[in-house]
Amino acid sequence: MINFRKLAGENIASLVPYEPGKPVKELERELGIKKAIKLASNENPLGIPPKSKEALISFMDELNRYPLGDCYYLRQKLAIKLGVEKNNLLFGTGSNEIIELLIKTFVKPGENVVSFFPSFSVYGIIAQANGSICKWVETDEDFKINFEKIINAIDENTKIVFLANPNNPTGTYFSYDNLIYFLNNIRDDIIVVLDEAYYEFVDAQDYPQSINLLNSYVNLFIMRTFSKAYGLAGFRIGYIIGNSEAIEMLNRVRQPFNVNMAAQVAAEAALEDHDFLRKVIKNNRDGKIYLYNEFKKLKLKYFETQANFILVNVNDGKKIFNDLLHKGVIVRFLGPKLAPYIRVSIGLPKENEIFIEKLKEVLEV
Repeated sequence: MINFRKLAGENIASLVPYEPGKPVKELERELGIKKAIKLASNENPLGIPPKSKEALISFMDELNRYPLGDCYYLRQKLAIKLGVEKNNLLFGTGSNEIIELLIKTFVKPGENVVSFFPSFSVYGIIAQANGSICKWVETDEDFKINFEKIINAIDENTKIVFLANPNNPTGTYFSYDNLIYFLNNIRDDIIVVLDEAYYEFVDAQDYPQSINLLNSYVNLFIMRTFSKAYGLAGFRIGYIIGNSEAIEMLNRVRQPFNVNMAAQVAAEAALEDHDFLRKVIKNNRDGKIYLYNEFKKLKLKYFETQANFILVNVNDGKKIFNDLLHKGVIVRFLGPKLAPYIRVSIGLPKENEIFIEKLKEVLEV
């Protein structure tokens, strides 16, 4: 009999896969609840941009054709918006595919990537599947990133450093000065990838405007996505900005037609929907102020966020997560290493109010 575990190899067999939450309707059925609200996956509560909807309807009759393999029109529009050249851009099915392309292209089995913990688990999952490892560097108190520790963790086999800014799941960020210090104190043959999935939500004055650094640091790359502020999570489309020679290497590994045509059309239209983006950012800013105030009243420690979610200490994250679930509110429990915490996405005003109401009930205050 075939042994699939042996056939896959221990690298794959020992992987702990990323576990998404169950569909809301399925949870409602299982738990016998109605009108559950989902504040677990950092999705955009305002939906997708109206201009994306219009563009998709107009394009419907052309969806029998294969996608544009190089995202031709979207690439043109985004290059102008960002002030970069077209050959500095590559698109993928969300940031996950781009992470996979980076590791497949530039990290050989036995080599490693480095990131800080806690952060986006997919860096480690893809590295291990590729026959390499992610060296996780513990953050300091209150999840402050210690760049000296990261520098010390880099060795001769390190090829890529992934730095989520703002970070998921903490919502914290590092400054321009921190980034410059780090770039100036590592080898220039190490690829540094800034994962800026939540870039549009940032309001910190000292947050690095990283695109301005690309000409000075050839090893610097920036990942962004249409999943969060632009509300296109279901379409799966993200992009990376960086050195054109490196982008060419990634294109050699990228599958043809990787980004579907509906995603390309929706993303191109989303770039023009400035009113929608302003509403999204305002809703997020107002929502986090409301939640900060409520957490203060409940005497709960939380971390000020530069993203669209908040990490909050509820003492027993798993219990509170389960208790909220049975009351129709889905948040995120982050596992045993972050046992005291839950992460809550910032929703619509009514959703935020329901979350606080149910949180008070499960905390019995």
